Amino acid sequence: MELMQAIKQATMPTDSPLLQLDPDISARDAQLVSTQKGRKLRCLGDLLVLSDSQLKSVFGPLHADPSTVERWCEGTRALPLLDVSVTPGFTMDGGSSKPQKPTSLNGLEPLTQYSITITLSHAPYKTLFKAPRMIKEVGQAYTPRFGKVQYEGWWAVLAQDTELLAVKRISMQGKSESTGVWANNGEVRVEGSKNAKKAESRTAKLMFITPETQGAYVLKLLVMSDAYLGLDQEYDVNITVGENQMTLSADASVISKEKLAEYQ
Repeated sequence: MELMQAIKQATMPTDSPLLQLDPDISARDAQLVSTQKGRKLRCLGDLLVLSDSQLKSVFGPLHADPSTVERWCEGTRALPLLDVSVTPGFTMDGGSSKPQKPTSLNGLEPLTQYSITITLSHAPYKTLFKAPRMIKEVGQAYTPRFGKVQYEGWWAVLAQDTELLAVKRISMQGKSESTGVWANNGEVRVEGSKNAKKAESRTAKLMFITPETQGAYVLKLLVMSDAYLGLDQEYDVNITVGENQMTLSADASVISKEKLAEYQ
């Protein structure tokens, strides 16, 4: 994954993620941004949630040319601010011939196949900066150092300890039709309006089989970019196998991030 990210950004996996903002940003510039006094920029995600004025104050001291500072700010706004939510999917338990949707991920049957639905959304920016000129279509990745057009995609990986349970690539490419729903394939949906500047969301289903032993388990959900360095995310998905006293509304999200303040 890291190798694919590095190839598309034409950098090394060990380089600062800030280098992908613009070809003119040097390793020294990236170091100065990370060590500015009075700011705690622990990761690239901390930079993405800054306001326009805060972004200018970060890049302004590094370069005297206002057009360069403007371009660096535009590059920052071109990166996706990703919102991730997870809800219970369908299962074939209970001896029914039709899929059943559990109301929670608690009290699951042992050795039974269940699913979770992953929804990825681009959280909207409130910005006056223009999109970089190289971005010409929905789902196109911002890769200023790469010679060809690349597209944004995310790998959703579900694991328990060292065991891989499920993996699926979710593409952000593709225009929404007037119906508001368009499919990349049989299991990935695109939702949004026809005139939207960016496709609003993508959903995909991850299947897994519950453990044989009753008890509480923590599954790891990794959401990994195939185009950007420093934007991977990790979440805990809590499940219980067997009887329990916990309940969860079918409409509630197991995981929901309205604002991304932390990136892995």
